[in-house]
Amino acid sequence: MSLTRRFSAAGLSAVMMTVIAGALFASSALAQPALPFKAYGSGLRTGQVVAALKGTATEVARATVDGNGNWSMDIPAANANPGEIVRFTLDGAPTNQTITFQNGLFVPPPGLALTLASGAAATPVPAPAKTGNAGLLGQSSNTNAGIILALGVTALVLAAGARAVTRKQ
Repeated sequence: MSLTRRFSAAGLSAVMMTVIAGALFASSALAQPALPFKAYGSGLRTGQVVAALKGTATEVARATVDGNGNWSMDIPAANANPGEIVRFTLDGAPTNQTITFQNGLFVPPPGLALTLASGAAATPVPAPAKTGNAGLLGQSSNTNAGIILALGVTALVLAAGARAVTRKQ
């Protein structure tokens, strides 16, 4: 076997091992979402609506009181910033309770005992803020397929080039 064929066989082997390693070890790096703030309470009437708002009227979470008078909600990190004050309403009426939002924390037991603010009257509650992963990149598994396809095409081109070189000699 000539020296050129040995080098081309070694090069082809290296390229193929790279393609295989890329297929086996390729993974997308997905950022883990920040944990929500957990708010909960009890002692309310069944069917009442508890809403969490930041600012003056931006709803960040909502819960309906269950048959036992309990409610709970997760306030997503995408809806509030750490250190931001979140206030609560009960059936659209403001309450006296607020929390300071922090990712992954929760209201300590026994939870929030919501009480209506003095002179509070029911007002319509705005719809919850729309959330999603808009603007986030690299969340698709198609990235891995593209890399693997590019490595495969590169391997084929190099193999064809090596074969063409060995045929000429």
